[in-house]
This record gives sequence, structure tokens and C-alpha cells, in this order.
Amino acid sequence: MGIATKGPTKLITDLAVFEPDPTSKEMTVTSIHPGVTREQIAANTGWPVRYAPQVDETPAPSERELSVLRELHARTARAHGDAA
Repeated sequence: MGIATKGPTKLITDLAVFEPDPTSKEMTVTSIHPGVTREQIAANTGWPVRYAPQVDETPAPSERELSVLRELHARTARAHGDAA
């Protein structure tokens, strides 16, 4: 199709943040959300999970980030005819 990009740079799930390994480009866990275990990630991922050498805990979102996410959620619900 002629599209030239470097591909996904981050995958954010309900459990963790994945980023491509610099060498293999395989998505690897770089940050685990608070209260989530490696076992939970493995049980909910469709491939054998790899972890970066340094895995941090995902920081909590700021009030501004939460506000933006809530507004996006509400706009999406309105666009689909749901009451928000």
C-alpha cells in the first residue's frame, strides 16, 4: 500500500504497557499497572509474554488525563446513541 511507518510504538492495555524490543521489535512489557501480576498478564495475553530488562510500575494518570479520558468516553457514548 506504500505506507512507510515505524509501526506501533506503544501498546497500552488494562494490565500493562508494551513497547517494541529495540532489536527483535517484539512487543515486551515495560510497565505493569498497580496491583497487576505477571501471572495475570500471561493469562490474558495471546502470546508468550516477554519483559524488558527494566519493568516499572505504571504511574497513576493525572487529573487532566482522567478528565480528557472521561470526556472522550462521554463523547463516544453520545456518538453511539448511549446516554453518558
